[in-house]
Amino acid sequence: MIYVVIQFSCIIYLILNAQLENLATLEYWLLAIAVVIGLMAVVNMKPRNLNIVPTLKNQHQLVVKGIYHYIRHPMYTSVLLSCIAFTLSNAHYLAQGVMLLLVINLILKSNLEEKLLTQRFDTYQDYRNKTGRFLPFL
Repeated sequence: MIYVVIQFSCIIYLILNAQLENLATLEYWLLAIAVVIGLMAVVNMKPRNLNIVPTLKNQHQLVVKGIYHYIRHPMYTSVLLSCIAFTLSNAHYLAQGVMLLLVINLILKSNLEEKLLTQRFDTYQDYRNKTGRFLPFL
């Protein structure tokens, strides 16, 4: 649960402290890509799989199609890209520190989720070897 608290605290801080007047073309592109990836993830995800807490539900199914064919955690990718855009609009060191905390938190949270998925699904390790965590092919 601490991962969720940290994640949402960082996101809220970065959104509330974004300096929207400083958004440039790069930031708008990052936000657009984040929205597309996030929407694709929601469309491809089985609704019964949706869970903000890093646990698996009883009826959880492994999704490996659509955006999940390329990225194991596209929702986190969407969050990271949008938060990077907000961080770039705010040159304050605290915003950069919060962004770093968010990246570390999502890596740790995804590690826990992947451990649970590996325990539940025999095919997860093979899927993991073929896809990127947050970016395709990485």
